[in-house]
Amino acid sequence: MQHSKNISSRVCATVSVALLFSVLLLTSCNRPSKVEQLRAEKAAKDSLQRKQAQQTLVYSDSLLQTLTPKADSLLKFFRYEKNEAYEDHGTYVHRLLQTTRNDRRCYLQAYVTDDRHLVLQSFYYGEKPIQQQYLRLTVDSLYQEAEGTNHRFEAEGWHEVLSIPEEEAMKMLAFISAHVNERVKITPRGKQQTVYYLQSNEKEALIATYQLALVMRDIATLERAIRVATLQEQKYQHRSLSESQSQTTHE
Repeated sequence: MQHSKNISSRVCATVSVALLFSVLLLTSCNRPSKVEQLRAEKAAKDSLQRKQAQQTLVYSDSLLQTLTPKADSLLKFFRYEKNEAYEDHGTYVHRLLQTTRNDRRCYLQAYVTDDRHLVLQSFYYGEKPIQQQYLRLTVDSLYQEAEGTNHRFEAEGWHEVLSIPEEEAMKMLAFISAHVNERVKITPRGKQQTVYYLQSNEKEALIATYQLALVMRDIATLERAIRVATLQEQKYQHRSLSESQSQTTHE
């Protein structure tokens, strides 16, 4: 009797071990491999990035359709200038800004290039050089100042051109735009300085140039976003096509 119980116990133990082994084997077979896990994670990441690229395309294209007519309406007040002989890019100059008979006066010149960059320059003319390094705009106790790069030469008096970096140029024109109804004093200064005031037509032209620069900058940003999103979408389309063809071949 005791012998029968021992045999029964051993049989139960053996069956239990066999069942446990079968469960473990089944679980192991159903569990995805590391490669499959990585492939699934990459597919999920690609799906998210593709959706983001598609949303960027729709959003950017919608904004671009809004900004393009705005830029066109502003450009009506500008003339396009380009010397094909030595200039790679042309410029949009406001019609109110005087570009002739400027050789014997002090003034500000601003324009937007056709590759959508703002240029601001301070022109000085006088009997002696002032070696201007800074340009200051003042309204009462408020002012905006920027440092630039000076180029000067002598020809029946001294001529100096101070070129302001683009980001600082945006700030300078924003200052003028914020004081459209006030008198703006211009002070080019270096070892010496001179002072003059913006004329009303110059102020109008500089403010319009600032508005055009803002719109052109936004358009350039949107176009870059569209190019990047388009390349991403093309990449995902190509990858999806390749994977589909691979699966068809294996089948």
